[in-house]
Amino acid sequence: MKAKKAAAKDDQLAQSYEAESIRQTAEDYEQFQLLVNALEQDQKRLSGLAPGDKDKLKEKELIPKYLPIAESYLESGDSYRNLVLVEVIIMLMDVGDIPTALELAYPALAQKQPMPPRFKKVNLPTFVCDNVLNWANAQLARGEPVEPGFSMTFDTLLEENWKVPREVVAKFHKIAGDIDLKNDQLEHALEHFVRATEIDPAGAKCSTKINQLKKKLDR
Repeated sequence: MKAKKAAAKDDQLAQSYEAESIRQTAEDYEQFQLLVNALEQDQKRLSGLAPGDKDKLKEKELIPKYLPIAESYLESGDSYRNLVLVEVIIMLMDVGDIPTALELAYPALAQKQPMPPRFKKVNLPTFVCDNVLNWANAQLARGEPVEPGFSMTFDTLLEENWKVPREVVAKFHKIAGDIDLKNDQLEHALEHFVRATEIDPAGAKCSTKINQLKKKLDR
């Protein structure tokens, strides 16, 4: 039942974001559609490949081919539904190049670019946040840096009030707390863990850390 309710909420968020998403089409629509068709044909080459081979094809051929096109679009100052831009963001996320993906994702989110049709239950802000969270957890586990990508995404998420599930916001607070804890910023860590629990009481799972920090801080 909880899973169904969560899925329904995700559907509502995706639909709400889609309703607000950018509607304009490219001025030279026919030329742009040729580009989209070329991208779709290239993506068909991915079907049937093993995950590792898919990433190699993206890294060696597809991203180098389409990334300059996405960057050129953003540099032009144009604003229209751009499937190529969003597909490049997705490919960059898939291969783990989060910093480059975020350089494209922030302006794409500001334009309210929609996800491709195959993503029926996830909007762009949720997709970006989920990938940043997974990347940050992996980076922290390896003892590698997560900044500035993590904080920039977290700050923008809150400032721009991105349409994401509350559980996503709670996860950001939890990771922020872990980072503060690692840096001996105990007061800030406690604040983040408490906020994560307030947002997602059942899923945050921060109770032990909260109790431990309260003892250290004599609260």
